Amino acid sequence: MIELQRLRPEGRQVSRCSNFLRVVSMTVALGVVAGSAAAQEPDSTAVRRSPAGGVGGPKEMARELEVDNTPRERAYRIPIRVMDGWYDWKADLTERTGLQFNINYNAAYTQASATIEEGAPDWAASGVLELSAGWTLFGRESGNKGTLFAKGVSRHSIGSDRTPMFLGFSTGYYGLPATAFREYSFRMVELNWAQQLFDQRLAFVLGKIDLTNYFNFHGLIVPWRHFLGYGSSVSGTVNWGNPGWGGVVSVRPTEQFFVMGGIADAEGDPFLDGEFLTGGDHFFDGRLMKMIEVGWVPTFAERYFKKISVMYWDADEFEAYDGSTSAAGNGWAASAHWFFNDTWAPYLRVASGSGGGFNTFYDTQVQAGVGRVARNYDMLGISASWSDTNIPDSEDQYTGEVFWRFVLTQHFEVTPSLQLIGNPTLNPGQDWMTYLSLRTRLTF
Repeated sequence: MIELQRLRPEGRQVSRCSNFLRVVSMTVALGVVAGSAAAQEPDSTAVRRSPAGGVGGPKEMARELEVDNTPRERAYRIPIRVMDGWYDWKADLTERTGLQFNINYNAAYTQASATIEEGAPDWAASGVLELSAGWTLFGRESGNKGTLFAKGVSRHSIGSDRTPMFLGFSTGYYGLPATAFREYSFRMVELNWAQQLFDQRLAFVLGKIDLTNYFNFHGLIVPWRHFLGYGSSVSGTVNWGNPGWGGVVSVRPTEQFFVMGGIADAEGDPFLDGEFLTGGDHFFDGRLMKMIEVGWVPTFAERYFKKISVMYWDADEFEAYDGSTSAAGNGWAASAHWFFNDTWAPYLRVASGSGGGFNTFYDTQVQAGVGRVARNYDMLGISASWSDTNIPDSEDQYTGEVFWRFVLTQHFEVTPSLQLIGNPTLNPGQDWMTYLSLRTRLTF
């Protein structure tokens, strides 16, 4: 839970159009320069088609385990082979027992161009250690799989007590400059059972879940691999809770159409130090986040790459662990993403909500972006967003982001990114500001 403070900065007489055009034009210009400087023929093996099954999107554990553990053709800058035996052993273990696992470490450094108070820190760094596992105990031959998933995570600051995720609140951006790069003690972030039935026409997940893994996702939403900033992530109009007790059900009346519903503890895990497994205190009291999504895909196996959907959400009021109250809220979001010619991956999202709740930033938001896959499994990403914030008398806020993911080996990536913020809501003295980040990812 983010627990936003409802700040009320003075409004500014700044042209919305000029700031928006400035953000978009600078973002596109930087993207074109990066793309032309490193343009290569696309590698058609860069994104493989996922087999049918599962429920969620690219952040779901089943998908992340598949991506991290699947060997690909040798097309890397540094074709290191010393880990081949390790991954061959993991593949054999999965084949024999149905057990798969992965270890990864992600780190990010973010530097802001301005701060709200003079002399305040303008940088932050954080690291994230994840241990993920999935054990398919039933249905490995039939395809109607029953799998136990677990993810243990430790997130920590580096070099200070600040983290990139919340750097915007001290520098000016009303949002999250580095989604997911925060701090909390080692805990079981997800622990759930995923079951597929009736030739995968019906599927459900029960346990401790993260609703952002299942609803209103697009293909470039993973903060470890794709866009880093909140303007290119999940919609800030939704009062997302932390991972907590809940369930998701997906029904596919046809191969193309699906209906998905989910409920979860409205607050979720409060991330208190020393707690290893908790899913919140509100689920059995009926204080819930409810979601329903209807969508169309060419085939359900391609939902990671091609999907059009509409989602409605409704969050109950609840009292948080510290005694404060999060207001009830509701809203909708429509999104589409599509993967063309194994090269281009554009997305578009339009969302609106009531503006209530701890984790809601905006009343209305529009996001658009595109990723371009290149040789060596690199990716260039360009995005922009417009947000009508839920802070009274504030100007509309605009974001742009450019990243280039350099894949050095099959298991090590380095990603520089630049975010441009027009009309930073919490720093009205700035017409625009920037966040420069460097992210690394290592998988085992």
